[in-house]
Amino acid sequence: MMNIVSNNGFNKKNLITFSQKVGYKLPEDYIEFLQKHNGGYIKNSYSTYYHCGKHKFILTSMFGLGTKDDLLNQFEIYKNRIPNTCIPIGRDAGGNLVCLNLSKEKYGYVYFWDHEEENKYEKGKIAITDLYLIAESFNEFLNSIAEDSTTKLELDGYEVKKVWIDPDFLKELKDKSNK
Repeated sequence: MMNIVSNNGFNKKNLITFSQKVGYKLPEDYIEFLQKHNGGYIKNSYSTYYHCGKHKFILTSMFGLGTKDDLLNQFEIYKNRIPNTCIPIGRDAGGNLVCLNLSKEKYGYVYFWDHEEENKYEKGKIAITDLYLIAESFNEFLNSIAEDSTTKLELDGYEVKKVWIDPDFLKELKDKSNK
């Protein structure tokens, strides 16, 4: 179960504006989530995606409308970097994205976008088949989120050898810290 600190201020006009901007109707289960939480900060939670087996990722935020992690701003930042049938709806601890597919085929499916694989594709040429499946609906995705009970003892012996930060994400962090 997801442990979320919800954003305030859901506004139906923002939802209509966003839907018009992306050119797709959003799935009802996702709209219900926005109405209830309007995105938010996720605490101690993870989900999984599938690529040559099952992989965990730590979910840190879900984007909202008219919020600090605004859905429309995130869409504008990533629209040429993710499939054009998807919208970014959340982020993991490593700056990767959770994406919602809005095309007729696999409508409402939720995928994982790994920024480290972005350089494999020409700008604007990434396809839905290049992402990793998380769930076949937004509600299924929500139900897949579990509490992260990893303890410090389980992490002993691991060390960070290399860190890469997405330049757009770094700019966003710097902009927020200067406010």
